[in-house]
Amino acid sequence: MPKSRRKQEEEELTAYTARWLQLADAALSATEKAQKSLELARQEQERICRDIKRRLDDYAKAGGRRVKKIG
Repeated sequence: MPKSRRKQEEEELTAYTARWLQLADAALSATEKAQKSLELARQEQERICRDIKRRLDDYAKAGGRRVKKIG
């Protein structure tokens, strides 16, 4: 027995909605991954800035002479 038109439309709408929910979930996952990547990049940038500042401070404390690493 063939499905009624209304039943068929409901199934199509359900499938369409499910597909959009999957796409939205995938987009959110991608957004979250991008956000985490940006956060890690920001943290690395801050670490590099602190390292450069520390080296410049050490250089200034040494009177402009290169500071030798020990160890």
